[in-house]
Amino acid sequence: MENNGSCEDLGPSSFPVEEVHKIAVLDMRLANADRHAGNILMSKGEDGQVELIPIDHGYCLPDSFEDVTFDWLYWPQARQPFSSETIEYIKSLDAEEDIGLLKLYGWDIPLESARTLRISTMLLKKGAERGLTPFTIGNIMCRETLNKESVIEEILQEALDSKPPGSSEDSFLVSVSHVMDRRLDEIA
Repeated sequence: MENNGSCEDLGPSSFPVEEVHKIAVLDMRLANADRHAGNILMSKGEDGQVELIPIDHGYCLPDSFEDVTFDWLYWPQARQPFSSETIEYIKSLDAEEDIGLLKLYGWDIPLESARTLRISTMLLKKGAERGLTPFTIGNIMCRETLNKESVIEEILQEALDSKPPGSSEDSFLVSVSHVMDRRLDEIA
């Protein structure tokens, strides 16, 4: 695949919606804390359409959602709804299956990173199910300012505050799911 530069070299107006949504789904799922236009390469497909290729995944699945940031939030395509094909793909995502696959290939994913994958996958699936756009879901994951927690951080804190001492990770995730449903219903 030929590299035709990074997204920094060209404004986002020429990027196909589906290509931006592919990047958005990947970044939200992995809670990418370093997605900027310089680490998305551009190429031309055989049909001449712009294709976006994400690179540099070194700060994915962080311990917390504190540093999550997505430059594509400011691109107009992020405000477009997901296609039915993308929604079907999102529905098929399974964090437990993916964690098992990572273990099979020798990566014993840390508990905090596994939690991040489970929660970000949960948010992506619940948000897409409610018809939320990548922009809306992404904004739930990103802080408005350095000192103001993101909505996902607020959800996690509320679930943590209601967690009985000694409860399991599974019961914590059930609590996260309930709080997330309530917050998403307020947004949708």
